Amino acid sequence: MPKKLKNNKKRLVVISGPSCSGKSWLIHQIRSGFPSSFAGSVQKKCKIKGRVLRNRLRLSSLRKDWKTFEEGRLQKRFGRGGYLHFDVTGRHQRLKRKILQELMKSADQVIILNIVVGFEQWIEVNALRRDQDPERSISSFVKGMLKLNARDPLAARKCYTYAFDRWQRYLDCSPLFKCVTVESREVKFIQQVDRARLGLVELTVFQLAWLKIRYAFLLARVS
Repeated sequence: MPKKLKNNKKRLVVISGPSCSGKSWLIHQIRSGFPSSFAGSVQKKCKIKGRVLRNRLRLSSLRKDWKTFEEGRLQKRFGRGGYLHFDVTGRHQRLKRKILQELMKSADQVIILNIVVGFEQWIEVNALRRDQDPERSISSFVKGMLKLNARDPLAARKCYTYAFDRWQRYLDCSPLFKCVTVESREVKFIQQVDRARLGLVELTVFQLAWLKIRYAFLLARVS
């Protein structure tokens, strides 16, 4: 019987989603060695194993490499593969997405685990985290969204929709091998996102243009 060829593809797995969507919990489950049945399914579907699992890429270190302009440093950290925790509502989005793009160029396969969360649930869990742990650092986008939601929930919902769609367009333009979508804290994979279920709104061209002018400072944090 012929010997099975070893897979030498350099694989990048990105666990992405907004703040408080369950990214860290899922990573902890997988790294524990005793994941829940769903976390095990995610691990298998996204091929988070072997050298990919052993190499956790941290954006804090990657940002330092980027700023020092050390040639080949990002590629060296990536090596033969790795995985990355990516908060799509966190700080320094523009820079982080540039770094992610460079990592994608270094990979033979890019797999995205895209965790989506409904608007109301996202507001609720972020407000709870802020109140229970006031010393914890949160991004200016999350802070701004919590304040905006307190005075104008519909405007906050529209801004959340903008951020959601902006990330989806980024993924659509990226060289992906596979994109796996799951809903936060739901033990099932999603074939097609139910926008109404997530509380997203449809924005006309005029509404989108007005939103980008009215909330330019806030939306720049996720652009």
